[in-house]
Amino acid sequence: MRRFLKLMLKISLSIFGLGATITEPTKKNTKAVVVVSFGTTVQDARISDLGGIENAIKSAFPTHTFFNANTSYIVMKRNAQNGIQIKDLPTTLCELKKSGYKDVLVQPTHLLHGEEYEKKVLETVNKFQKDFTRLVVGKPLISKKEDYALTASAVATQFPLLQKNEGIVLMGHGSPRNNNQSFGNTYNNLQAAFDAMRLPVIVGTVEEFDSPNIFSVLKILADRGYKQVHMYPLMLVAGDHAINDMYGDNADSWKNKIEKTGVKTIGHMVGLGRNTAIQGLYVTHALTASTDA
Repeated sequence: MRRFLKLMLKISLSIFGLGATITEPTKKNTKAVVVVSFGTTVQDARISDLGGIENAIKSAFPTHTFFNANTSYIVMKRNAQNGIQIKDLPTTLCELKKSGYKDVLVQPTHLLHGEEYEKKVLETVNKFQKDFTRLVVGKPLISKKEDYALTASAVATQFPLLQKNEGIVLMGHGSPRNNNQSFGNTYNNLQAAFDAMRLPVIVGTVEEFDSPNIFSVLKILADRGYKQVHMYPLMLVAGDHAINDMYGDNADSWKNKIEKTGVKTIGHMVGLGRNTAIQGLYVTHALTASTDA
């Protein structure tokens, strides 16, 4: 009888032209994936670099509702002033809980298992464990020894075909403390990985008090005798560091310091986030976290 009355209601509504608005309720999705990044105020970097990884993970988890979040409150504040609203991870998880999500995967886009990842990702996830049936977090790009060779190989896919006496210079953020998860100096380990591949790559960090810094880069350049180098940010996004510190017109930029030694430079304003091989590594970390727990 109930089925008959429901059928008659649909017929009556269709007669009066209202049937098109009647739809069966869909079952609410309770799975979500959150990609959390430091963030950037540079629009192209946000769209192409962070967006590259976000879209890759979104495609890898078609059964999950997608969300993104930032860990830098300065970046979030500046973006908000320009009408771009990106929430932090605690707020995002609170909203997912209220919306009834039960199974949540958090995948960071941080490069290292450092303080930002520990304090703003891991600690936050731990605080929300009781609020979900399942809440798991993926690893950053480099979290174990094997990741150095994998990352170096992925980064190398974006290099051009080099001529004789040409090299590559990579500028990284650096890390003020050597976290035990990084197995010593991360950037020296990446340098060793490139050396093992016999690639003419020089890795440095943007801060002069860090190691290896620009002075180390200049010394290696002099020793190797390159006539021209291609410069890339060894960073997820090609943001302020890449635009100003690496390839800016100011006297203190790496570009000008290198060119003062007689070496020509070619700048590549592309963050690692738009590298499809790097995207694949993040997807692998996300899939591993999703299946291991």
